Amino acid sequence: MKSLLTAVLGVMCIALFSCQKEVKDVFANTGNTGGGTTGSGLLTKITSSNGSDSATMTFNYNSSKQLISFVSETISSGQTVRISERAVRNSQGIIQQVIYKSPDYQQLGFDSAVSVIKSAGGRYIAEVTALNVGGVPFADSVALIYDGAGKVIREVQYYVIMGVADTSGKTEYTYNGSNLATINNYSWDGTTFNLDESYTYDQYDAKVNPMYFGNDAFVFGSPAFVSLNNPVKSTQTTLGTTENFATTYTYNSSNKPVTATSVVQPNGTVSRGNYYYQ
Repeated sequence: MKSLLTAVLGVMCIALFSCQKEVKDVFANTGNTGGGTTGSGLLTKITSSNGSDSATMTFNYNSSKQLISFVSETISSGQTVRISERAVRNSQGIIQQVIYKSPDYQQLGFDSAVSVIKSAGGRYIAEVTALNVGGVPFADSVALIYDGAGKVIREVQYYVIMGVADTSGKTEYTYNGSNLATINNYSWDGTTFNLDESYTYDQYDAKVNPMYFGNDAFVFGSPAFVSLNNPVKSTQTTLGTTENFATTYTYNSSNKPVTATSVVQPNGTVSRGNYYYQ
C-alpha cells in the first residue's frame, strides 16, 4: 500500500516543482490569515500545470495546526489519479493510523486501506497495512531506521502474501544540514538490492518550506517534506534515465513561496504552480 502511494506521490512530486514533497513533525507554522496566495498562515493548496497535465495537493489541519489530511490529484494524458490520506492522532498528537482512499482501489475490491503506525521513544518505527485483495490476504510493512541525531536514514519494506514473507525493497536517505540531500530507492530480487531510482537535491533556497512536516513526512509517504527549505536544483535518475530540475520561486512577506516555475532538462518542459495559504 505504501509503495503504491509512494509511486503516485513520486509523479505528483515531479509535477510539483522538482520533487519538493511532504508531511511534518507537528505542523507549527503561524502567521496572519489572508487567503489565496497572499495569505501567510498554513499552506492549504498547491496547484501545478504543464500543458494539459495538472497536479493539485490540498492540506487540512486540526485546531493544534497539525496536518490531519491531504489529497493529491494528478491529471496526465487525460487520466486522473486521486489519493486522500487522513491521519488519526492521539491526544499527544502522535499519528496512530493513516487511512488511504482512492477511486482506483475499488478495482481491487476495497474502498480504503488503514495503516497502523507504531511508535516508541517518541519516534515512528513502523507502518503496517493489511488487505484482502480478491480473497488473497496481503500485508505490507515498513520499518524506519534512524541515525544518532534522530533523522530517518533508511526505510525497509516487507510483504506477506498467503503466509509467505519477504523483503520487497528499501529507501535510503542522506542529509545536508536540515535538508534532504539524496533519496535512493532499491528493489530486492531475492539476493541483493538493486538501485531503481535516485533523487539528488543539489541546492536549496534560504526561505521557508511551507510543506515542512518533520518526521511525520515519512508516515505520509512523502519524505521530501522533511526539508526546511525549498529545492531549487535537483536531479532524478530512474532506470538509467536522468532529468534535471531548476526551480525559481516568488515569495510573500513571510518568506514562503507564492509561485514556482520548474524547468526540466533535457527536454525543456516547464511546469508552473501556485501556493495558497490561510
